[in-house]
Amino acid sequence: MIDGKDDAENALGLLGDPVREWFTGAFPEGPTPAQRLAWPAIDSGENVLLISPTGTGKTLAGFLAIVARLLREHAADGLKPGLRCVYVSPLRSLGYDVEKNLSIPLRGVQRLLGLAKCPVRVGVRTGDTSAYERRKLREGPPHILITTPESLSLLLSQSGWRDHWRGVSHLVVDEVHALAATKRGADLAISLERLADAAGDDPARVGLSATCRPPDPVARFLVGPSRTCRIVEAPRPAGSKGLEIAVESLLRPGEGPHRGLTYRRLLRRIRKAVADNRTTVVFANSRPMTEKVAHDLRNEPSGRGEARHAFDGETEVAVHHSALDATRRRDVEERLKAGKLRAVVTSTSLELGVDVGTADLTVQIGLPGGVARCVQRIGRSGHRVGGQARGLILAATAAEVAAGAVTARAARAGAIEPLKPIASPLDVVCQQLIGIACAGETEIDAAYDLLRKAGPTADLDRDDFLACLDFLAGELSGPSGAFEPEPGAAPRWTSPRIWKRNGWFGVRSRRVQRWLWSNVGTINAEESAAVVADGTSIGTVEGSYAERLSPGDRFVLDGRTLEFRRLDGLVLQAKLVGGEAGALPVWHSDRQALSTELAAELAAFRAEASRRSACDGPGAVRDWLAETLELDSRAAEVVAELIEAQDRWSETPTVDMLLIEEFPTPLEPGWTYAFHAPLNRSASEALGRAVSARLGRRFGRDATFQPADLGWILRLPDDVRVAEADLADIATLDRLEEDVLEGVDRGELAARRFRHVASTALMVLRNPEPGRRVRVGGMNWVSTRLYPLVKAACPDHPLLRETRREILCDVLDVPAAARWLESGPTVRLRRLAAPSPFATAWIAPGGDEPLRYDSPDDALRRLHARMTAAAGGSS
Repeated sequence: MIDGKDDAENALGLLGDPVREWFTGAFPEGPTPAQRLAWPAIDSGENVLLISPTGTGKTLAGFLAIVARLLREHAADGLKPGLRCVYVSPLRSLGYDVEKNLSIPLRGVQRLLGLAKCPVRVGVRTGDTSAYERRKLREGPPHILITTPESLSLLLSQSGWRDHWRGVSHLVVDEVHALAATKRGADLAISLERLADAAGDDPARVGLSATCRPPDPVARFLVGPSRTCRIVEAPRPAGSKGLEIAVESLLRPGEGPHRGLTYRRLLRRIRKAVADNRTTVVFANSRPMTEKVAHDLRNEPSGRGEARHAFDGETEVAVHHSALDATRRRDVEERLKAGKLRAVVTSTSLELGVDVGTADLTVQIGLPGGVARCVQRIGRSGHRVGGQARGLILAATAAEVAAGAVTARAARAGAIEPLKPIASPLDVVCQQLIGIACAGETEIDAAYDLLRKAGPTADLDRDDFLACLDFLAGELSGPSGAFEPEPGAAPRWTSPRIWKRNGWFGVRSRRVQRWLWSNVGTINAEESAAVVADGTSIGTVEGSYAERLSPGDRFVLDGRTLEFRRLDGLVLQAKLVGGEAGALPVWHSDRQALSTELAAELAAFRAEASRRSACDGPGAVRDWLAETLELDSRAAEVVAELIEAQDRWSETPTVDMLLIEEFPTPLEPGWTYAFHAPLNRSASEALGRAVSARLGRRFGRDATFQPADLGWILRLPDDVRVAEADLADIATLDRLEEDVLEGVDRGELAARRFRHVASTALMVLRNPEPGRRVRVGGMNWVSTRLYPLVKAACPDHPLLRETRREILCDVLDVPAAARWLESGPTVRLRRLAAPSPFATAWIAPGGDEPLRYDSPDDALRRLHARMTAAAGGSS
C-alpha cells in the first residue's frame, strides 16, 4: 500500500545515512506518497515522470535520491569535482527557489557529518548570473547545476563547457508540462539530447509536474521515442484537502460593465483579502495591470466610510514579474518565503512551483484562461505538505463570472486540459544546428540522427532538415540587399551562418557564435531599455516605449511612480517621485484565451442555462446556477441577467449552431457580423479566417476581422450585405485548410508570425551586436519588408513552411474547427439593430485586422465613383 509503514521505511532506507537521519528529523511524519514512489525509481537509474499535486514535496522527491547517491560516493572514496546533475527550470525564479530548498538538506547533512562545508556543491546559471559567477562556474562547475532552457543551450554551444558534461548522470526537468507543448520545450528536448551525447553514458531523466494530462506524450517529450520512462502518479497525502475556489462578481445585478466602478471595487476586495490573510498572492493577466494594482494597493486610501485595513502598503506589498531587476525579484522571493510580505502582485512569474511559504490565499484578477493555469496559480497558496490551497477569482463582467465559474468547477474536479505536443519546428532546428556547429565540426548524418532522438523532432523529415542546412549555409536562392534598417546591425538574411562540405558542417565565424549567444532561445521579446532610478536598477521597459518618453513624463515600474529624465543609449535614467500613478509601460504579450475544453463547456453551459430559463422560469435557473457552479446569489443573478438579455434581444446559440448576428457598424458606415460558435479563440480564428475567405471570394471586398473566444467578428463595407443564400457553404469542411491559409494570407497574421520564426532561426537578430541597434519600432520591418522579399524569392523556404505550420497547428486550431464542422452545425442569421449582449460580452470590438480582397482595378473604380459623387456628379 502507498500509505503503509513498510513502504515509507523502504523508501527512506534507499537514502542511506545521513540523508535519512536528516529527513526523519525534519519530517517526523515521514515521506509523502510522491517521495515514497519516486525515490526507488530514481535510485535505480530509471527515467521517471513524477506527477503529484502542488505542495506534496516534489522537489525533495526529485532530488534526495540523487543527493544520497552523491553522498555515498563521498563516503566511499571522495566525491570528485565536476557536474553530476543538471536541473532545468522554465523560470529563473523557480531555479533560485530550488537552490534555496536544496540548501536546507545539504546544510543539515553537513552538520550531521561534522564537516566545515557540504561535499555536494550547487550552482545556478541563468540570464541573471553575473559575468564573474559565470566564469567561476565554467572553471569549477558544481555537482548540481540549476539552469534554464536558454542558458543550457548557450552552454552546450561553448567549447569551455564541452568536457564538463561527461560526468552527468541525471537530468531533472521541473514543471515539464509548461514546456512540453511549446517551441521552448522543443529547444530544450534537443538540448537534452546534445547533453546526453556529450555525457557519453545516457543520463537518467526525471520530470516533475503537478498538472500533466495525459502523461504519455509528456513522457515521450522528456525521454524521446527510443527510451522507456516510468510514469509515477502520486496521490495527495492522507488528510490533505482539494482546491477551495470561490468566484465573486464585481458587478451587481442590474449594472452594466463599468471599468472605473469595477476597478474601485476590485481594489477594495483585494485590500480586504490582504487584511484577512497572512499572505496573499494576487495574479493579474498582464504586467501593466500588475503594476497598476500594486501601485494602487500601496498608495490609494480606502474609500469613504471604510475602515482602513491594517497593512503598510509601502513595505508589505510587493511586485514580481520578469521585467523587474533580478535583485529585486530575489528580494521579493526571500521576503515572501519568510512571511514578511502581506501581498505580492504578479503576472506569470510566480505561477510555477515557486515556494511562497506563508501564502494562504491566491486572488486571480479576471480569467486564468485554462484549468491547468488555474490549478497552478491557486496552488501557490497552501504550498506545503498538508496545506490548503485557497483561491478567489474576481470577475469584472457577467461573461467573466460565467467563464470563471466554469473554470473553477473544472479545476475542483481536476479536469486538466490535455497537452498538444509540438511537431518539428524548423526555426528551432535551425537555431540548434547553429549551436551544434558552434560546439565543433559535426557530421550531417550524426546531427540528423541526434535531432531524431528528441521527442518533438522524432518525425523530422530529412528534406526539411537538409533545407534548414541549405538556408544556414546561404545556398537558398534570394535577392541581395535584404538588410535590417541600419547597415551593419545584423547579417543579410541570405548570408551563410555555417559552412558545409563533404558531409560535415561547422560555424562560419566567431561572429556567428556571438549572434547565437546574444539571441539564444525561442522567447521573442522586444528590445529593452534598462531603467535606473537614482542610481538603482529597477528593471526594464521596451525600447520603443522608452524612446517615446519626454523629460518629466511619469510612469510606473515596481509599483512606484518614476519620472523620466533622459535616455542614455539603452539605459533610461529616472528618479523616484512617488505619489500619484503615472502612465503604465506597454509590454507586448499574447492575449489570454480559454482552452478548447473550457470554451466548449462554457458554450454548453450557456445553452443549458437558456433552456432552463425558458422551461423552468427565472427563479429556477438562478437556483441551478448557484448549485451547479457554486455561485453566490449576486453572481448567479448577474449571469442569469446576461442569458435572459441575450434571449430577449437575439437568442442563445446551442452547441450545434453557428449563430450569425448582423447589425450596423457603430460610428461608421457598414455592416458588422458577429459569429457565435462553441470554440476557443484559436479554433474561432481558424474557422473565422476560412469564412472570411469564402465571403471574400463571394464579394471581392476588403473586410476587417477580429477573433475571440466563442466567436469572431467580420466587418464589411456599407455597400455589401450578406444574404441567406451567401451562407449556404460557409460552414463546410470542403477546402477548410486551404481557405484558412487564404484568410491568413489576406491579413497580417502570417507576416507577424514570420517575424518570430525568423528571429528564432537567426535569419534576423532580436538583439544586435554590441553598439548596434535597430530603429524605433523594433522588428516590424521583418513583417513589412523582409517577409514579402522571402516569399517572392524563395516561396518554399523552410522558414515560410514553418510559419505556415505554426499558424495552422500552434496559433490556430484547425483540427478543433474541423471536428465541430463534422457535426454539421446549422447556420442561422439574425438581423439586429445593435450588437447583442453576447456579442458585446464575449466578442466585443477590439483590435481589428484588415483583410484585403479588393482587386486594384475594382478599388480604383470605387474610389473614382466616390470622388465623382462628392463633386456633385461632374467628371
